[in-house]
Amino acid sequence: MDFLVSNQHRFVWLTAIILFCSSLQGHADTSSGEFKLKAAFIFNFAKYVEWPNSSFSQQNEFCIATLGRSPLDKELAKLSGKIIQNRNVVFRQFNSIEETAQCQVLFISRSELGKQTSIADFFRNTPVLTLSDKNDFSKSGVMLSLVDENGKIVFDVNIQEMHHARLKPNPQLLRLARNIYGRPSNEVFKP
Repeated sequence: MDFLVSNQHRFVWLTAIILFCSSLQGHADTSSGEFKLKAAFIFNFAKYVEWPNSSFSQQNEFCIATLGRSPLDKELAKLSGKIIQNRNVVFRQFNSIEETAQCQVLFISRSELGKQTSIADFFRNTPVLTLSDKNDFSKSGVMLSLVDENGKIVFDVNIQEMHHARLKPNPQLLRLARNIYGRPSNEVFKP
C-alpha cells in the first residue's frame, strides 16, 4: 500500500512539473529557462524508468551524463547529490561513445547528432536511457526526444528501443508522452 501511495505521489508530482513546464511558454525560449526545464524533465524521466540491477557497476551511483558539449551540462551538473532510485546522482560529460557505457542516462548533445546512427547502434541492447532534444530523433533509435512545440516542452518515446535495452518505463510516464514510437505495428501511438 505504501508503494502505491508513493507511486501516486510521484505521478502527481511529475504531472505538476509537466504542467508547470507547459505553462512557461514565454520562458521556454530563454536559454537558461529552457535548460532548467530540460534538466527537470531528465531528472523526472529517470524516476519513472526501471533499470536492470546489472546496469549499476557503482551500486551507490546513478550517473547522468552528456555526450559532447551541451549548454545543458551546467543544469545537469546541478543534479549531482540528488537521489534517484536510492542512489546518489553524479554528472559526467563524455567526448566519446566508448566512455559512456557505465552511465544510466545519456543526453546526446547536438554536436553529436551527425553520429546518430552509430550512437543508436552502440546503445542498442545496452541499459542506458538515451535522450536528445532534436525533434523526431526518437524515431531513429534514441529513446526519448525533448521537443519544443509551440513554446512548450513535450517529449516522444521510442518504446521498442527501451525494451531492447531492458529498460521498463512506468505506464504513467508513457501516458504523458506526445508520441510513442516502436509499437509492434510500427505505428505512432498517441496516449
